[in-house]
Amino acid sequence: MHEAVDHSELDDGSKGADSPGQGADSHVQGADDPVQSPVTPAFQQFTDRLVERTWLRLFPRSVRPNQVTVARFILIPVILVLLYYEHRWWAFGVFFLAICTDFIDGAMARTRDQITQLGTYIDPIADKLLIGGVLAWVGWEYLVVRIIVVFIILELVMSAIGVSVYVRTGKARGANYIGKTKMVVQSLALLLFLVASFLELETLETISVYLLWLALGLALLSGGKQVWSAMKNRPRDKQGPAGIELDRPQE
Repeated sequence: MHEAVDHSELDDGSKGADSPGQGADSHVQGADDPVQSPVTPAFQQFTDRLVERTWLRLFPRSVRPNQVTVARFILIPVILVLLYYEHRWWAFGVFFLAICTDFIDGAMARTRDQITQLGTYIDPIADKLLIGGVLAWVGWEYLVVRIIVVFIILELVMSAIGVSVYVRTGKARGANYIGKTKMVVQSLALLLFLVASFLELETLETISVYLLWLALGLALLSGGKQVWSAMKNRPRDKQGPAGIELDRPQE
């Protein structure tokens, strides 16, 4: 959760704002180069301090935020295998751990000034794969789950486009904190959904489904915000949608 940039929702943890190399004459910044930390909202500053005083004490400075994000990628198939063999509570525990890494990597990146452009893209991808994979496995029979999974697939496509734009130009999209709120609501809903399905608690399952509908609404707001920002900031001259100058015909 390199919160500073959104890749599709893009706030997860180590997200950075505009990279220093965004000028016309600037160079493309390296993926692992640190980027300038953006202004952090007050609530996020509070959560960052909380994480720093608790979880981050367990991590030496040699551990980088991107390494924590990669660990989340690795935990995804572990959770699905545990669910496949019906080790439900083990799966729940590993899923909870994976969710915690989403807060740890972002707080680590911001408080230790270790935000990188690579982290701003791989963090939300890890989030989407984690939520989408587990959600599809345990709740595919629900309409809201199918809709959310479709949205996640679309967001992954947009993230891939964002990565390609960054590779070519060194430019990253701005932060979208609605997307991070959506991620938190999705995570809470999925945790409740897992507990409800394990213990066969229909009321708790209903609450989790309502939370998923709320997350879907936030996803729509997040996507609308990105479209509006893209249209508002679209260059007026002959450039592509991501601000990339189109090839001109040879004379």
